[in-house]
Amino acid sequence: LLTFVLDRREDELTNPATDFTPRLHGNRAQNGVALGWIGDLGNHAFQVRGRHDQDSEFGGKTTGSLGWGWRFRPDWRVTASAATSFRAPTLYQRFSEYGNPSLVPESGRNVEVGLRWARAGSEAGLTAWRNNVTDLINFGGTGACVSSFGCYENVGRARYQGVTLAGRTTLGIITLRGSLDWHDPRNLDTDKLLARRARRLATFGAETSWEGWVVGAEMRASGARFDDAANTQRMPGYAVFNLVASRRLTQSLQLEWRVDNLTDKYYETARTYAMMGR
Repeated sequence: LLTFVLDRREDELTNPATDFTPRLHGNRAQNGVALGWIGDLGNHAFQVRGRHDQDSEFGGKTTGSLGWGWRFRPDWRVTASAATSFRAPTLYQRFSEYGNPSLVPESGRNVEVGLRWARAGSEAGLTAWRNNVTDLINFGGTGACVSSFGCYENVGRARYQGVTLAGRTTLGIITLRGSLDWHDPRNLDTDKLLARRARRLATFGAETSWEGWVVGAEMRASGARFDDAANTQRMPGYAVFNLVASRRLTQSLQLEWRVDNLTDKYYETARTYAMMGR
């Protein structure tokens, strides 16, 4: 499979939070061209992708990725990949009440390896990954903007690394799925954890079919995190439970019903900003 992409993005910011009168506050355009190839050669699979972006403010940047998979036994597959990334700051991150006009784009280098097993409707996978980011765009302390709450900033050197365990299986009429993440999101310049990022995450779900409906339950859990870059304001972990049901009315129309945060759990992912209740 060969893919070729031409891409253009235009951004415009009006009515910053610091103004009562709407006005234009910057505009930017970004053009991109990308080429990708995916191929299966026997028990081996490959992905090669390249992209070049030309930003009207920040100039040109070339990124790419290379992936490989090997099915060394009928039920087992090993994978490996490496990639680079580029992300320019948005106009909101530069010119809003919380904006920092001196922000520069972030760039990253990612590697990961994985081992996957699948047989008769069941599957499991273990993936280890590391992402080094230069000039990570993050929300930080005050000083670079007019807000007294905080401002966007660049983190000189950051690293995300961790392990993800995920699986899915069917027991009788019930399908179970889940994932666990062990994660170390770290500011390498200070050796502190990045703000508002938990080190442990988990999801679990179960569903079954009943009289034309697919019904199930979901659980999403997070460990503790720090609200600040100095790691002094600790926020506790939480678990949220949801109920879901869906029914296909026609081939192209589906009805879905949900109850999110069933237990009406009070929790925060940013200090003093409560998440939705039930």
